[in-house]
Amino acid sequence: MEKLMRRIFQIDGEETECWLSHDGTNLIVNMPDGPVPCRLDPTSEPGGYVLRARGRVQELRLAVGPDATFVHLNGRAYAIGRVDPAERLAGSDGGAADDRIIAPMPGVVVAVNAKPGDQVKEGQILLVIESMKLETSLAAPRDGVVAEIPFAAGDSFGLKATLAQLAPEED
Repeated sequence: MEKLMRRIFQIDGEETECWLSHDGTNLIVNMPDGPVPCRLDPTSEPGGYVLRARGRVQELRLAVGPDATFVHLNGRAYAIGRVDPAERLAGSDGGAADDRIIAPMPGVVVAVNAKPGDQVKEGQILLVIESMKLETSLAAPRDGVVAEIPFAAGDSFGLKATLAQLAPEED
């Protein structure tokens, strides 16, 4: 089994080491919790694929950007970016990103379900966006108070725009 690449990736803000290999039939995604044999077959839709993994068949869409690959699967968008080891050694800006909902790709706001001052629970849907003809629900990353939602339904936004911000947690 040939190892194609071993890298650290950031998937929805969490770093994980994984690597790809091929067993002659399937692509193998080697994750910390074990290998996942899978097949990815293109569909007639631009960026569309059928994923076969762990006994499940699911449609997904891929969009490759300059800093990340975006995977639309089951109504969610996942940003997958390669972690540069030199940047990791240089440090980060702390936990502020955990309070923000960042646009995984350019799009349009379809619905806004919260406003500044609202108390929200982790997982509560704050916005619905459309990108690549797919609607994606964006949820609160934690329990908290909405500090800002700078977009209204119908507004367009760019890649990595801050779509919502929670107030900082009090110590």
